[in-house]
Amino acid sequence: MGLYAADGLKRLQALAANADSIPITRLWLAFVSPNMIYKAGSKTLAGAGFGIPTTSADAGFADVAAAVKTLEASGVEVFVSMGGWNYNCFPYMYARYSVGGYGTHTPNYWKIQKYGGGSVDGCTRENQYCWTCEPESEHTSLDLSFGIFPEPGNSSGWKAAQQFVEASAGSPAVEWHSEFLAGQSITDTKTGAQVKVPGSGAFAQQGRDPYQDLVFLAKDLGASGVDIDYEEFWHADYFKTTGKGGKPTTGPWELHQTVYKYAAIVKDVVDAITKNAPKMKLSTAAGAVGAWSGKWWGGNMKGVWLQVKQKYPELISFMSTGANAGGINVMTYDLSSNTEYHECPSDDACQLDKQVAFYMDTYKSAGIAANVGYEIGTPAYPGKDHDAAHQLPLTKEKLATIASSTQGSVGGGFFWSMYKPASGDQASSTQVAQAICEKVLPGNKRCKGTIPEPRLVSILV
Repeated sequence: MGLYAADGLKRLQALAANADSIPITRLWLAFVSPNMIYKAGSKTLAGAGFGIPTTSADAGFADVAAAVKTLEASGVEVFVSMGGWNYNCFPYMYARYSVGGYGTHTPNYWKIQKYGGGSVDGCTRENQYCWTCEPESEHTSLDLSFGIFPEPGNSSGWKAAQQFVEASAGSPAVEWHSEFLAGQSITDTKTGAQVKVPGSGAFAQQGRDPYQDLVFLAKDLGASGVDIDYEEFWHADYFKTTGKGGKPTTGPWELHQTVYKYAAIVKDVVDAITKNAPKMKLSTAAGAVGAWSGKWWGGNMKGVWLQVKQKYPELISFMSTGANAGGINVMTYDLSSNTEYHECPSDDACQLDKQVAFYMDTYKSAGIAANVGYEIGTPAYPGKDHDAAHQLPLTKEKLATIASSTQGSVGGGFFWSMYKPASGDQASSTQVAQAICEKVLPGNKRCKGTIPEPRLVSILV
């Protein structure tokens, strides 16, 4: 989901028209591609990956910039976000090593049973690798809809980030994989299969660094900040190593290589900000289990932000405290109450509000200042057509509970996504925004405002 699907531009303009009263103080434009191209001063979104439905020569740049200017002038900070689920998902790798990498009794293995005949070998290009990244109903394209975060090996900025990461990595040593280049084929060393990496590799052909170009784009748009939404589950599961005392095939494992890659991405962006836009802010979307210590049994990104804090504390500090802090925004949603797969942090913490409190407490224990996340409408996980009984939607009751308890102990809150529909007893985007606003900015006139109609991500801090 992203801002510029369908009528997103019109909704952005509607928000700008009501910028003085909408109940938010920060807005994320989501998502640009991690394979994006933007040359400073070019003022075109043609290579950004937003996909704005426009025939304008600048691919919508002027329209977006005008809306950003109005929002910023009215006290709403605008961030440009890179990533999002689809731009993190490598269908072949995700199906084989995340969904199908831990036996048959795992939460999403039903997709392999349904579309692959019970075997991951039945997950092919024809069925988009058992529709593990997105359901068939989304009408996605393997070549156009997905992507990965690259390692732009020819960039001086990326090389400097690599050196920074290697200096504090310790054991195991860092392994870099610049061969995973969008549009090119790679060899799966575990099976010998040749697989095409999703996305466009045009940035490499032009000698660009997407992480630096993200900063150039935000600066030219007049935005306050940039955001890294990194969710490469496939990378953690494919490049995992054996944990202390674990057996290679049974776990537990370690995801050090993903910690290193994420840290290098953030460092590249930090350096680009420092050099080209020193007042710009940087935020990141962080996994709910991202600060939870302990053994990792695969299938998520448990402990990644905790380990970055331990090895590269200056990166976490840049994003969470000080002048450049855009926030560590914890995605405490898309949670499940299915105890069959050990999806609750404890037997007595399966309800949404209890899970949110648990995960936010792990960030507090790790010394990471973080913001709590809310999701509008029906959760994306677990699948509504397969396990709706264990979904944990944000109801009006749970909103009130989380806002009155957990929200009061953290700096801010954010929600995904502004124009996602809510139904029944689910809390609407306006209700969520108002509840967070009243808790974080009590008495502020914005807290009475509403979200205008003509998909955005928004955050209030």
